[in-house]
Amino acid sequence: MRARARTSPILLMWMGATYLFLYAPILVLAVFSFNDSRLLAVWRGFTWEWYKAALSNHPMLDALRTSLLVAALTTLIATTLGTSAALALERARRRARSLSEALFVLPIVVPEIVVGFASVVFFGWIGLRLGLLTVLIAHVAFSISYVFFVVRARLAAFDPRLEEAAMDLGADPWRVFWKITLPLLTPAIAASGLLVFTLSLDDYVITSFVAGAGATTLPLRIYSMIKTGITPEVNAISTLLLAVTLALMALAFRIERRGMTRTNLVLVGLILLGLVGFAFGDIATRRPRATLNLLIWSNYISPRVVRAFEEKTGVRVNIETYDSNEALLAKLQAGVVAYDLIVPSDYMVRILIRENLLRPLELTRIPNLRHLDPSALGLPFDPTNAYSLPYTRGVTGIGYRKDKITDPIQSWADLWDARWRDRIAMLDDMREAFGAALKLLGYSINSTDPEQLRRARDLLQRQKPLVRAYDSANFDQLLLSGEAWIAQAWDGQIVKARRENPNIEFVIPREGTTLIVDNLCIPRSAERPDLAHEFINFLLDPDIAAENMNDILYLMPNRSAWPRLRPELQRHPIFSIPPEVLRRSEYLQDLGPTTVLYDRYWTEVKLAR
Repeated sequence: MRARARTSPILLMWMGATYLFLYAPILVLAVFSFNDSRLLAVWRGFTWEWYKAALSNHPMLDALRTSLLVAALTTLIATTLGTSAALALERARRRARSLSEALFVLPIVVPEIVVGFASVVFFGWIGLRLGLLTVLIAHVAFSISYVFFVVRARLAAFDPRLEEAAMDLGADPWRVFWKITLPLLTPAIAASGLLVFTLSLDDYVITSFVAGAGATTLPLRIYSMIKTGITPEVNAISTLLLAVTLALMALAFRIERRGMTRTNLVLVGLILLGLVGFAFGDIATRRPRATLNLLIWSNYISPRVVRAFEEKTGVRVNIETYDSNEALLAKLQAGVVAYDLIVPSDYMVRILIRENLLRPLELTRIPNLRHLDPSALGLPFDPTNAYSLPYTRGVTGIGYRKDKITDPIQSWADLWDARWRDRIAMLDDMREAFGAALKLLGYSINSTDPEQLRRARDLLQRQKPLVRAYDSANFDQLLLSGEAWIAQAWDGQIVKARRENPNIEFVIPREGTTLIVDNLCIPRSAERPDLAHEFINFLLDPDIAAENMNDILYLMPNRSAWPRLRPELQRHPIFSIPPEVLRRSEYLQDLGPTTVLYDRYWTEVKLAR
């Protein structure tokens, strides 16, 4: 007998490196889900804490339930329709077969962003409100093609003489289908079902266009957490999801090799029972009551505050999240959403007013507005507060490691210091990056002068070789890990990072900076404006505001609540801005047509070498 050739060690090493490349990110995610640190950069020891936190995080669990529910229903519907289409096409004439196959290819090759935009336009045209149903319809629409081609591939190897033999022996068409055709197609159907389940569970782009109130999926929830910082709870939820996916894959392989045996049937039933029980468990215990639909940044309101409002009023607060002001604008412009309260940033308030998308506030129904700091009222984007009241305020500045940089940091110019080459991080945000450059040049952050913008672009391009990363989500972790020593930063995440490492310092540059206010507004399309006014008044109560701030670690302009803040918030940098720096600081404004020029110059900066 011929001896089997040994595999080359180099080939084995190459194979191992390939597997490492494929699975290292997943392994890191799973390992850091047990990290005893709130942030993700530094290993501080083993803990189960994040699993406990994840399993008690109701918004996260609700998003996971929604994802599983949508994925399960999508799998059921798409698998049925896709399999039926493949069987029908197998028996169609050859000319019709080619055309139909081409039509099934399109949903796979068309970019997701086009499918998402087309879907939301279509739903707006037929007047269907965005919600769980629109997400389900969109997911089924892009999933059917995958089932179709997987089952078609199996049918191509199918021997039709088996069906003919069964019919010759007296079996009717239904019996032939159940006893011959379906069992032989089961591996392909199971494989396509698993593929559809995974695609639906994972989809972000299309879902972000068609999701409305009550339809926030887990990918939407995680992506919306970028502004306020991702915690290891996401790692824990993702690891649990990964374990379920691996179990499903193992089962699919088992079915493919051994067929649908009784044992496999029991296993499928148990897994489906568990998933359905989890997905519907909360719905079954939920009592029908009035609902307030709140659209807000992720982790931007205390669960304890929400629970207190629900217990006081009997109203259920349904929290949905978004990842950018532009996404919020797109949803409201579509005209098929039903949010009662939203939290846009300053410049977006001006745009929403101009687009007639906001409902005027009835200030007499909000007596607690007397607790607000007068300096946070009457701001340029809404001078009379007819449409908005401030929720949180913040500032952009410079975070740095004082154990790495001993020189005083005072100016935006420190982010251009060649001594910190490859240790500088900038926000991956066009307006903030240009804002730093414009302020350093002595201009307004809202400049529309082409020559000033060109000089700001040139300055950013000269800085680029020194920059380690443009990152708006994890700049705090770059500082914590020591990968970056100095970073353009938002105050809220630095306050959180300082709890992990007191060597992290935050300063507001002397040239002035960006002032930030996120606001409470009621959309014109709100169905429960009465509840929205009641909730705004509740949030402005000093005791509630203090509890909210102490949990989310973002400062609210509620003067009556400030004495009750935790110490790190009482030392918030906003309280110590020198008056001359404050005078040089500005709120971002809508730039109108000049935004196109910003976009072009920002692209040139990102492409520069």
